[in-house]
Amino acid sequence: MYQHIDIPQPKWDKRNRKWILSIMIEGKRKQFVSRTSGMPGKRDCRDRAREWIENGCNDNGEMRLNVVWERFVEDYKRKKGNNSQLINLNSFARSYILPALGTRKCKSLKLEDWQSVINDAKPLPRYCKDGTAYYRAEKLSRKYLLNLKGAMTCFIKWAEVRKYLPSTPTDQLYVPSDSTVKGKGILQLSDIEKLFKEPTGLWYERALLFDVLTGLRPGELIGLQRDDYDPRSGILMVRRAINARGDVTGGKNSNAKRIIELPEAARTILEEQLLDTEYLDSEWIFCNNIGCPARQEAVRRCWRRIVRIKDLPEDVTPYSLRHTFFSHTEAYLPDSHRLYGKHIISEEAHEAAERLSVTPIYKAASKSEANAE
Repeated sequence: MYQHIDIPQPKWDKRNRKWILSIMIEGKRKQFVSRTSGMPGKRDCRDRAREWIENGCNDNGEMRLNVVWERFVEDYKRKKGNNSQLINLNSFARSYILPALGTRKCKSLKLEDWQSVINDAKPLPRYCKDGTAYYRAEKLSRKYLLNLKGAMTCFIKWAEVRKYLPSTPTDQLYVPSDSTVKGKGILQLSDIEKLFKEPTGLWYERALLFDVLTGLRPGELIGLQRDDYDPRSGILMVRRAINARGDVTGGKNSNAKRIIELPEAARTILEEQLLDTEYLDSEWIFCNNIGCPARQEAVRRCWRRIVRIKDLPEDVTPYSLRHTFFSHTEAYLPDSHRLYGKHIISEEAHEAAERLSVTPIYKAASKSEANAE
């Protein structure tokens, strides 16, 4: 109700070297100070005064956490866009942070309140088609709780700077020592033989087989375009990824863009895919059945069907295929993350392809194909 009040200009206190802005609204007096010289300090005083007025002339610390979280989200969107990280932040807030602390005034929150969110976090129920609730695990994994802690830390630091929250030593937040450490399920060599033997014909099966032999991330896999592959040299450029929301991104980090020379077995799978989908006239290598970009969830569904058909370990996911790749190549490529993950020199790419072609993972794949013949 005070939004249209004119904000006076701050005055520079030469003696104490600071900007001072004093304002009174309906008997409420507030002073804003900035020791930053020049226009930045002057602007800082006016911005904080404007925010105080928009809050109904209440201190930021009087605001409820759920209101401040919305401001945090809007600020994050303006700076970084509506990316996957924001989706994760909102998921943690919706599931754990806001139910526990959302109605609390920010100024009342202490370190132990934030710690209790981590301590009390439990797996959320899932529901069958008949409405029956079930849980995938008895406890949240240590990794999940660390991500929850990270989401809270991100918000707390943002809110502290803007005077919504009192100073909170986030470095003292911890994940309980009895939290479970979820192992990364991988395919054993015998599983790889079963996977490559007698194809099921499911739409994304080739994509998954290619994933086992290259160690690409799921988003990178479905982000491959026809122009990324040179059939003459066998060189594949990894230049983009498609995230879980279907957005095309530049990849997970600066090292995500890279050059790979494919061993013969991987080239065969890729070229069969290109040939069989040529009629769709799609720019995407592992497109869906109408030529549009694939969705990660569709690839996961295909994988779950393959797991059931071929009796493979249920704890292995499409992302686990990346761990499978590195687990079975590390002994043969001592620095496989560097050599097969970041190299840009053609000689290194060629060396990696030659060394990969004789690793157990490639032998297991070729063995099953030989048996099938």
